[in-house]
Amino acid sequence: MEKWGEMRNKNGGSYGKGGKSWSKGKWDKKKGKSSRACMFKPKPIDEICAENECPAFDKVNGTGCGYTARILHESVWVGTYLTDYEDPTSYTEGFWRLFQYINGSNSDGAKIEMTVPVITSLWMDTASLEVEESYMLFYLPAIHQDSPPEPTNDDVFLETIPRQYVYSRAMGGNSPSKERWQRTFNDLYRALEMDGITPDIVNIATAGYTRPYFGRQR
Repeated sequence: MEKWGEMRNKNGGSYGKGGKSWSKGKWDKKKGKSSRACMFKPKPIDEICAENECPAFDKVNGTGCGYTARILHESVWVGTYLTDYEDPTSYTEGFWRLFQYINGSNSDGAKIEMTVPVITSLWMDTASLEVEESYMLFYLPAIHQDSPPEPTNDDVFLETIPRQYVYSRAMGGNSPSKERWQRTFNDLYRALEMDGITPDIVNIATAGYTRPYFGRQR
């Protein structure tokens, strides 16, 4: 999973409406260390995107310590509203609405390949920085970018995300706690501040790239 924080600049701004437990590990006699040491090390994104279709991006030269900077190309996503992004039931319901869309609940009856990442996008109140709105988004494969089928569910929408800078900090492990999410957001913000970058925190997002509990995570 990753934390995405945006920075408003000439290349693109924010995008809008229509993105706990783990095993203890085993001792590796050959390497002389426990597998637990790498449990939280995130799976490399290049490896993930070689196995799954990902949105197109360019890695920015000069990526700093504690974060990665990318330019995300303009792309079409399918999204849905989340009534409460912290409620597992709301999250699951949102995921299945989008899964039904790619499984044929669309104007073409098309079966669409699952892609990564799955984004949970949070929009904050500018004064209180409390979450006002939250959405879940699936990236649509390149073959559907020019003419994506329309959703048949009124709670599902198509969203074009413009070209923009995205700053992220990767994390591994399964089902991280709320405290770990918050700590990672804070670490990302501090890393950007140290490089003189002021991110747009009105819109922040998490991006899950891997299937939980199946292999190395990101």
